[in-house]
Amino acid sequence: MIGKLLETITGKDDLERVAYKEDLGRLNEYLKTRKVLIPKRPLRFLDAGSLTQEQLLEKIRKDAEDFNNTPFEPWIMEVEGKKRLPAFSSVKKAEVFSSVMAKKLNKVFSVGCGEVLLSVIARDMDVDFVDLNLFSEKSWEIGVKQTTAP
Repeated sequence: MIGKLLETITGKDDLERVAYKEDLGRLNEYLKTRKVLIPKRPLRFLDAGSLTQEQLLEKIRKDAEDFNNTPFEPWIMEVEGKKRLPAFSSVKKAEVFSSVMAKKLNKVFSVGCGEVLLSVIARDMDVDFVDLNLFSEKSWEIGVKQTTAP
C-alpha cells in the first residue's frame, strides 16, 4: 500500500527507488528478494504492412495461443557482440520496451513475460549484461559475472 502511494508520488516503483540510489550492493541484495519480469522470446516477427487487418489479427490471435503453449525461453538480445537480457520492474516498463522494439524492428510480435528472481535466471544463462527497464525514462545496465563451482 505504501509502495503504491510512493510510486504515485515519485513516479518510481520499489525497484526503481532502490536503483536510483546508485548503491550497487544494495541493489544486488534487493534483487535477491524482488522478482522481475523477463520477456519471452517472440515466436516470430510479422510485417504488418504485408497483411490485411483481418490477417494480422488472426496471426496475432494464433501467435498468442501458441505463445502460451511453448516453454519459457528468455529473449536474449545480442548488441555489439554482447548478450543482453532485458528485465523489468513492472508490466508498464515491459510495455515501453515492447513498443520501442516494435518500432525499431518495424515488426509486430507477441510478447509475454515470466516473473523470476534475477539471481536465479542469470546464473543459468550465458549473458553479459542485464538491462533493467530498458527504454524507460531511466534504465540500468548490470554486468553479469559468471562463476564456476569449485
